[in-house]
Amino acid sequence: MKTLAHCQQLDAIDPLRSLRHLFSIPENIIYLDGNSLGALPKATAECLNQVVTRQWGQGLIRSWNDAGWFTLPQRLGNKIAPLIGANADEVVVTDSTSINLFKVLSAALNCVNCIFQPIVDGISG
Repeated sequence: MKTLAHCQQLDAIDPLRSLRHLFSIPENIIYLDGNSLGALPKATAECLNQVVTRQWGQGLIRSWNDAGWFTLPQRLGNKIAPLIGANADEVVVTDSTSINLFKVLSAALNCVNCIFQPIVDGISG
């Protein structure tokens, strides 16, 4: 049977213990909910504030280039690639397949004076 003293000993030697101060966790709370967003990293609030007030609020459309929004899908993909066994530049983070199909089909349907040529390959099906 695990006792409070045993748990406190384990907590004292936990290699992640020193990271608790990086998160906004209310006092006297032990947060173990692994299927949620998790505890809020303190740096996230500042980052969001910077994105909203400076990049979006002041940079406006320039932030697509100045803040690197345009290349973000590739940069995020490069960070995820080693986690899933892929090489750099083989992963891109985008909307879901359904959303991307909706966007491309919406653009096609709204196209004025466009010539549509369906493309079908031999491996579809």
